[in-house]
Amino acid sequence: MEEKHYFKSGDLTLCGILIKPAKKTYKCIVLCHGITVNKNEHNNIFAELAKKLAEKGFAVFRFDFRAHGESEGNSVELTVTGEKRDLEAAIDYLQKSGYNTFGIVAASFAGGAVSLYAAEHDIKSLVLWNATIDYHSILEPELPWAKKNFGKKAMQKLERDGFIAIGSSKFKIGKPLLAEIRKLEPWKELLKLKIPILFIHGDKDSYVPYADSVKYAKMLNAKLITIKGAEHGFHDKKENTEQADKATIEYFLQNM
Repeated sequence: MEEKHYFKSGDLTLCGILIKPAKKTYKCIVLCHGITVNKNEHNNIFAELAKKLAEKGFAVFRFDFRAHGESEGNSVELTVTGEKRDLEAAIDYLQKSGYNTFGIVAASFAGGAVSLYAAEHDIKSLVLWNATIDYHSILEPELPWAKKNFGKKAMQKLERDGFIAIGSSKFKIGKPLLAEIRKLEPWKELLKLKIPILFIHGDKDSYVPYADSVKYAKMLNAKLITIKGAEHGFHDKKENTEQADKATIEYFLQNM
C-alpha cells in the first residue's frame, strides 16, 4: 500500500511516498534520487524497486529532495549539505512513524549527501547506484555528460549569470553548489563507516566514472556489482534494471 506523506526540512515542505509490506515491519529502506530527477528516478525505476522491496518485507520510502519533484525549494540554492538535511528530516519523520532500522539506496548525485549523512548516523546497510562520491568528475570533467554540463563554457556562464542549466530538463543550479563541491570529499566520509556497503555501477556510464566505484569499493573493502554494458542509471535496458534490482534486494536481505 502506497501513502503520500509531506514533512518539513527546515522551512521547506518535502514530499515522499511510503510503501508498506503486507506484514508490519520496523525496517525501512530509503531511496535517494539523483540531481534533476525525482523520487521515482528515471523511467520510474525507484517506484518499481520499492514495490519489489516491499514484497520482500521491507517498508520503503522514496522522497523528493528540495527543489525536485513535489518538494519545495529553489534549485539555484541547492547544496549537498541541504540534501543531507533533507535526508535527516526524512529519517526523523520515519522514526516518529515507528521505524528504527534503516538501509539507504543512493543514486548518482545523492551519493554525496548520503555519504555525509551515513558518517554521522546509525544505518544498517548502504547501496550506491553509480554514485558520485568524488567530485573530480564534475570539477575536472572527462565524461560526455560532465563535459557538456560543467565544461569551460558552463563555468563562464555560471560566473556571469549566477547559474547554469544542466541535463535534458535544464535544471538550474547555482554558485553555492559548485562552491561546496570544491571543498567536500564524500568518499572520505565513507571511510568512517563499519557497515556493509554495496556499489552497483554500469561499466559504460557516460555520467559518473565507473572507475570511481572500482577504486572506492576496493578502498572500502566493499562489494562491487558491475552491470556489463549499462549506461548511467541502469534504465537503458530492462535487463540492466532487473540486475541492479536483484543485487540490491539480495544485499538488503542479507544485511538488514
